[in-house]
Amino acid sequence: MSKQMLHNQLAKYYDRVYSFRDYLDEAVRLQNLIIKYLESGGNGLLDVACGTGLHLKHLKDDFVCTGVDVSKSMLKIARKNVKGVTFKEADMKTFRLGKQFDVITCMLSSIGYVKTTVSLEKTVQNFAKHLKKGGLLLIEPSYAKAFYVSGEPRITTYNGKDARIARVNFTKVRQATAVLNMHLLIADRGKDAKYFVDKHELGLFGVNTTLKIMKAAGFKSKFLKNGLMTGRELFVGVKK
Repeated sequence: MSKQMLHNQLAKYYDRVYSFRDYLDEAVRLQNLIIKYLESGGNGLLDVACGTGLHLKHLKDDFVCTGVDVSKSMLKIARKNVKGVTFKEADMKTFRLGKQFDVITCMLSSIGYVKTTVSLEKTVQNFAKHLKKGGLLLIEPSYAKAFYVSGEPRITTYNGKDARIARVNFTKVRQATAVLNMHLLIADRGKDAKYFVDKHELGLFGVNTTLKIMKAAGFKSKFLKNGLMTGRELFVGVKK
């Protein structure tokens, strides 16, 4: 189970906290990568750590989509956001879906929540088991040094009619882990503001280490410096 407040008791605010993301644009970029690299030829797509499902909302017309997430709260919202998609509660390290897909995506640095290299190996191997030969794996890493700058506070805001939200992130990098304290000030319309501190710990896996793990799991892989968002990279793997 996810321990983070934003993925559980504060999940109803998740899409507003991340309202700056352009999910349609990212979905188009994902489709272009799939067209470029996919070798299996099918259209079955699994989004791991799918969150509230907003990537799948823009992919479901072109792919037979399934979403997996460890949080019941996030999946409850995903089922409201997106119709015609199968959603399942499961851990990315251990899920068993009994079928293989043509594409597996794991976005927004969610892979970092496995924390350790041993768990990363287990997770990538699990992804490989759920991909067809020639299938495509796309992982947005929790690696970007420019994204996790130790000691540098960062702020995003949501200024809607329903609520006002300020999020300040403060990160400390300890060896191969980013410890991120997410400070959330939330004021719903007609209510006083409430303050929360949500702690996130993510493993920071080096490029060479990740590529080595992907190769051992049977992938022909590469690292792209320019991913779906500015300052975020992408690992691309094709199952041999």
